Amino acid sequence: MRNTNKGAAHIMPPQDISLCMIVKDEAEHLDKCLRSVRDWVSEIIIGDTGSSDQTRSIAMKHGARVIDLEWNNHFAEARNRVLDMATCSWILVLDADEEADGWDSDALHKLLVHEDNIAGFFIPVISYYGTLSEDSFFSDYVCRLFRNHPSIRFRGPIHENIAESILELTDHPIPYAPFPIKHYGYLHSEIDRKNKHSRNLGLIQASLQADPLNVQLRYALGAEYYQSGRYEESLQHLLPVLEQDPESGMISDVYLKAAYALHMTGQHELADVITEQGIKKYPGFTDLLEFKGILLTQKEDYDQAYRWMLLASIQGTAQPMYSTTSGCGTYRTSWLSGRLSEKMLHAERALLHYQHALFLKNDYMPAWTDALHCSLLLGKSHPLPDWIIPSRTSMLPKQLDLLIPAALNTGNGEWLEFIAKSSSLPEQRQLWIMLMRRYASEPGKRLYSELVASSAGPTDTNDPFWLSYRWSAAWKSQDLDDADHEAERLQLIHSPLASIHAYLTGRDKELPSEKDCSNALQLLLQSQAYPQVLQLLAGLFKQSSVPSLPVSVIAGLLNAPVQILQVGCLNWVQSFFNEKQRVPVLEEILLFASLAERCSSSACLNAAAQWLDSYSTNPYALAAKAVCLTEDVRLQHVIPIQSSVRLPLLLRAATMRI
Repeated sequence: MRNTNKGAAHIMPPQDISLCMIVKDEAEHLDKCLRSVRDWVSEIIIGDTGSSDQTRSIAMKHGARVIDLEWNNHFAEARNRVLDMATCSWILVLDADEEADGWDSDALHKLLVHEDNIAGFFIPVISYYGTLSEDSFFSDYVCRLFRNHPSIRFRGPIHENIAESILELTDHPIPYAPFPIKHYGYLHSEIDRKNKHSRNLGLIQASLQADPLNVQLRYALGAEYYQSGRYEESLQHLLPVLEQDPESGMISDVYLKAAYALHMTGQHELADVITEQGIKKYPGFTDLLEFKGILLTQKEDYDQAYRWMLLASIQGTAQPMYSTTSGCGTYRTSWLSGRLSEKMLHAERALLHYQHALFLKNDYMPAWTDALHCSLLLGKSHPLPDWIIPSRTSMLPKQLDLLIPAALNTGNGEWLEFIAKSSSLPEQRQLWIMLMRRYASEPGKRLYSELVASSAGPTDTNDPFWLSYRWSAAWKSQDLDDADHEAERLQLIHSPLASIHAYLTGRDKELPSEKDCSNALQLLLQSQAYPQVLQLLAGLFKQSSVPSLPVSVIAGLLNAPVQILQVGCLNWVQSFFNEKQRVPVLEEILLFASLAERCSSSACLNAAAQWLDSYSTNPYALAAKAVCLTEDVRLQHVIPIQSSVRLPLLLRAATMRI
């Protein structure tokens, strides 16, 4: 049916294009797909292979011609039957879980009218994967827009291809056109709903039995195993493809997938060999350049890894002939360069990379998170850059979720004032921020009293949020009766803090989970209940596992009063006289060395330097020992020397995983 929908003046006028689709049970997506194109295609033809939902009625609502197709487990056959019905000069092919994204009317018209010698175009298909996130996608250029010609037809039972028939007809390369399609078919929800992996594997394996030497099918099978995380099985097909058809157009992608699969199966040396071969053959393939840097990172060759990341950044977004993943060559590579810089103890350089990543994608949370954490550990001599917390723009909720504990733990009044004015923070949370900012640093019961008064309403009395802060504020005032009272109420709502309370009071000798301890540390730090902070911290490090303290907790400890840190450092040193068999883990030594540097505890610096000898092969331990000895000499002899390396940054670098 011809599309007679006349939209407003700004809507793209209908072009001489037939939209051709095949569908089955796509009621969830079809309306959105057709809305993205209905105003500028002249006809919509949909082949239905047996829908039992509202797919047909949705298609007809948009003026589509719907034809019934018998499904014979052959995608090309089904698509070609729909192409046979097209009457326009050009054909666009979409799937129901796709949509045209911001196509330019004038550019499309010029493309179709003036390119007489062109029979088709590769256009970018951006496929989102995992859970729906703009940060997770890969893109390929696929021939979806082509002339209506009887010789131009799809081939292949699955992952059907039309480019081969166009090349045979014209003997000209197929050009690329900047008209993106968003594809949602690789989201977990869609893969599970349609049982895609099982369906695809069955079709490909059946086709390979009939045509066992077909390289495209062998590649498709390897890619299917790869996408489902079955890397061993994917290699059984991807590696032979490299040997069988080294000149095929999909070989660049085979190199990348094979190298990654080898890496994921522990075959690191072979992964490096395949990566090197791929880069030699495709020196402009940004994703391979970045992956080379990742492989070197696993070998802890951070300097060379950083150089490869720079090469990937210089190359930029991959050229259209390559399949690429989100942010490669741009914001993601800049972020990885920042993390490598931190591993090499170049914090200021790392911040420049994080800033560049956020310039390229201002809501890229990995870069923003690392920028915040790196800045926190640089200390008060390095104020937080204004590009991390821009004063005139609102923050994303997930940014506030990270900034709030950092601001409360460190008692940063400027940040707390900024947070309190945030429009995305509910009124009751704004009140809470105001109370914490005003009373957390006051001695005595004032904070607890104000929190109790502010949460006296019927909806707040048993609110887990207010109860948690009242409990920590009671500990701040060192009033055990109040703390017990709040703990009883926490017990009634089955809060993990009840177990933390039992441990702090000595009623339970077993330390709760690391996650629960970490949450309690945040609360106690924010209320400045420092004796309980030190007690909980000591208990965490007595466990055999290595606790992973959030950076906001470490920053909060570093901002605690000097006299509190001196007590903590002294307790740490003395604990080894009582537990002679315990060898502290490296992260523990680096943390207390950082606290000792902050409070000028010579005894703790000395103890840390001695314990660091237990990790003599670790470069971060060696650097930390040098800093400890330098700082101790400065304290003992009042010599004006200072290390350029900060111990908190050493702690972060030693524990950071890339």
